[in-house]
This record gives sequence, structure tokens and C-alpha cells, in this order.
Amino acid sequence: MGAISEYASRGLLLFVLLFLTEVGVFLLVVSLPFFPGEKAIFVSQSNQIGSEFKNASLATQFFGIFTNNFRIGLIEMIPGLGSALFAFSLYSTARIIEVDALTQGVSPVLLVLFLFIFPYSYLELPAYAVATGEGLYLSYAILRWLFSTGGRPVDFRAEAWQLFVNIMIVAVMLTVAALFESVELQLLQDEPALFWVTWVPFAGIVALAIVLNRRLGRMRREKSSGLSSQLKREDSPHL
Repeated sequence: MGAISEYASRGLLLFVLLFLTEVGVFLLVVSLPFFPGEKAIFVSQSNQIGSEFKNASLATQFFGIFTNNFRIGLIEMIPGLGSALFAFSLYSTARIIEVDALTQGVSPVLLVLFLFIFPYSYLELPAYAVATGEGLYLSYAILRWLFSTGGRPVDFRAEAWQLFVNIMIVAVMLTVAALFESVELQLLQDEPALFWVTWVPFAGIVALAIVLNRRLGRMRREKSSGLSSQLKREDSPHL
């Protein structure tokens, strides 16, 4: 639990900022016109994505979505390369959304906002933010190690442990996201009105996350209180 507590305290703000960056980039890019010859490239990619899982079974969709997304998440953890892939994938995804919107005759901005009525968006996008954030932390650790001038040394054992924790977190988030997305695709294909039921288990996941966060907060407060009490006892005069 100590590793999870450390993860929450050191990276949560960065991960939230990266998630908000994802949303902001989507809204910005879909509002921009295509460069000359660019639209045809993304039309082709959109058609390929649309036909990839057409009439596929739930298991096939789940496995295909998860393996693709998890591969992206792992690459985004690579120092340097991960941040570049994060930026490239954001731009490409936004352009594909724009192509789909223009094909359907709707506003690209509205289509971006429409994606957030699906629960998987609140798992998949934050998972990429966690992966990219971990890549940034690793980059910072490597730069500190390369250009250290005698300051606090880099604890690569701790960095490796944090990397493992974040890989597990990203894997779980993308597994659940892929399950939600594949179920939603099936429902939209067979019973479009029923996709709302996916919010029921998602609400349960959110409730569980809130409970776990409160427990982590209580553990941190108890640990801090215990440390404070110990320091007071050590500083008090002995009779």
C-alpha cells in the first residue's frame, strides 16, 4: 500500500493536468481546418478503424481494443518517445474524430463532447495520462542522474517500483475501458438505447475508487500523525 500511497501523492496532479490537456487538444484540433492532402489520410484511417471490428464478437472486440491500447500505453511510458507518441496520437485521434463528424454532418466539437457520454472515455484517456506522466517522471529521473551536481541521488529502485505500479494501474484501467467499449459497441449495434446501462457498473467503480481514496487518505494521516508523535517523544527531555 505504501507504493500506491506514494503514487497518489507524487503524480495525481500531473495525471489530471495531462487528462485535461487531452480534452483541450481534442477540442482545439477538431476546430482547425485540414492541411492540404491531410484529410484523405485520416479518411483512410477512419475507414480502416471502422471496418476492423465490424460484425466481430464481443471477445474479439475486447481483445483487439485492449491489446492496441495497452501497447500504446506501454510506449507512452518510454522516456522521450512516450511524450512524442502521446502528442501524435492526440492529434491523429482528433483528426479522425473530425473526419467522422464531417461524414455524419455534425459539429466536430459536439462529437468530441458526445464521446464523454460513454464511460470508457473516463478510463481510457486517464490511463494514457498516467502512462505519459510516468514517462515524464522517468525522463526527469534520467536527466537528474546524467546532470547531477552532487544533489540528492536518484533512487532507481524506487523509480522501477513506481514504473511497475503504474504499468499495473494502466493495465487495469485499459482492461476495464476495453470491456466497457466493446460492450457499448455491441449495444450500439444491436440495442442502441441500452448503452446507458453501462453507467450502472461504472458508478460502482467510481464509488469503489472513492472508498479506496478515502482509506489511502486515512492511512497517510495516521502515518503522519504517528511520525509526529514519535518525533515529539524523541525531542522531549528524559527525566
